[in-house]
Amino acid sequence: MPFSDLHLHPTLKCLFSDPPAKLSPWDKIDIRKIPPLVRWCSDFEYILQSQSNLSQLVNNEYSLVCIALYIPEIAMLDNDLVLGEADGSLKAYLNKDKINKIINGIKQPYRDLMAEDINSIFDGKQFGITDKKVVALTRDIDPDKNDGKTIYAVFSLEGCHSLSSGLRKFDVTEIIKNLDDLRTKLPLISLNLTHLEQSAICNHAFGILFLDDEAFKPTGRGISAAGIQIIKHCYLKGILIDVKHMSVFSRQIFYQLRISQEFQVINQALVCTHAGFTGISIKDIPDYIYDYKISKGYTQIQNGKPILYGKNVRPAFNASSINLYDDDIIQILQSGGIIGLSLDKRILGFHEDENDSTERSEYPMDIEYMSVKEDSIYFSSDEVGNAFLNNKCLGWEELEEAGKVNPMISDYHLHHFMAHILHLIVVARNNNYNVSTALTQVCIGSDFDGIINPVWCCDTADEMVYFKQAFEKAFIDFAGECDIDLPNGFNITQFSEALFYENGKKFIIQRLVALKS
Repeated sequence: MPFSDLHLHPTLKCLFSDPPAKLSPWDKIDIRKIPPLVRWCSDFEYILQSQSNLSQLVNNEYSLVCIALYIPEIAMLDNDLVLGEADGSLKAYLNKDKINKIINGIKQPYRDLMAEDINSIFDGKQFGITDKKVVALTRDIDPDKNDGKTIYAVFSLEGCHSLSSGLRKFDVTEIIKNLDDLRTKLPLISLNLTHLEQSAICNHAFGILFLDDEAFKPTGRGISAAGIQIIKHCYLKGILIDVKHMSVFSRQIFYQLRISQEFQVINQALVCTHAGFTGISIKDIPDYIYDYKISKGYTQIQNGKPILYGKNVRPAFNASSINLYDDDIIQILQSGGIIGLSLDKRILGFHEDENDSTERSEYPMDIEYMSVKEDSIYFSSDEVGNAFLNNKCLGWEELEEAGKVNPMISDYHLHHFMAHILHLIVVARNNNYNVSTALTQVCIGSDFDGIINPVWCCDTADEMVYFKQAFEKAFIDFAGECDIDLPNGFNITQFSEALFYENGKKFIIQRLVALKS
């Protein structure tokens, strides 16, 4: 039963270790080394575990994957959580000397860290691996889905900062030079302009909750001239721009850029490799703002959680701008692109109460920050919060009816995932886009082995086969419960094979053909 995945990080958790105790990307992290307080009082046990190391991929028949290359930003490393554990039980995985060299710029992102990461992917012999391998897929290779010892891989680059000589250096000449160098080493099919920190290339969407640093809060506006130069260079080489992590305003600028006369002759498809949906259109944003507070160049916003499908307890969506609005979804579909669905429960809309119940409002909220320089897109109406008056937002009372989500018996997380498939159908239908075609433009983009908090119905690659089976068993009934008509001739077995393997494979093969020297 082969699988494909458009976005995962099988080597990220190895990056912070160093010889002679270098962690192998083929070995699982020992979760017993996670401090008991961290393990018992939060979901860090599920976040810090190995979600998709190379052995997990091989053993679970991931025959074709897009590996995300990414060097963590300074604020991801220079904090008490990481540096504190580097002196504790996790020091085998967090080499403090190496982390400090990354923070201080002694180890450069592209020259040192990216080179090390690529080497660890392809050179299994240094870790004693001789019977399994990773092969860089090219247009000349026909991936064998029945080869149980080979991972066929293409690559994406998550953030232009990873192409620099310094994590907060954004020299466009240097970035393009290193991008071209990287292209000579492996098949690179897509690039994210920005990631989770402020960037001179492109303003980002807020996306980190468990660390508090001003660098994570967007304060820019749109895409810079350097960013446009990078987009043009990528398009000329057949490399896609991944819209994930761009602010919603930046995405709007990007879509307008693509229809300009200069870009029409070089356009490539749009892609979002690891996505969730907001469940709403951009024009609806003000209706789902419960409260906001302006300070320091950014605005803190409390978003309500849209509810559209199902019966009690209904799955919700995360309306934060890191997710795709209906406008983004149709742009991607019409471009001939693809959407990889993330398996991060926060991205998919699940909410857990992390506050004292006596201090909360009537509604669970998602907190995000947006730049005041882009506030016109958030406050396009004089009124905010209308959705709270019309039973369109999830309330605490309904959420608590779900009880504690038990990974062994609950299908509530699965409902969140299935609601995304239904919403894709609805958006396509509402925009007169062929629904059957739309269902060939969605796949899995798990984001495993990053810093995601996974859905408990599939918290690692080891669970993917069971997740697929659960989806096949439940989806048609769920669609009926939600009164969503499936396309004529819809076959759940065929669609499941497409969702979990064929759609991703076809798109990746197509992109290999488009790459230019």
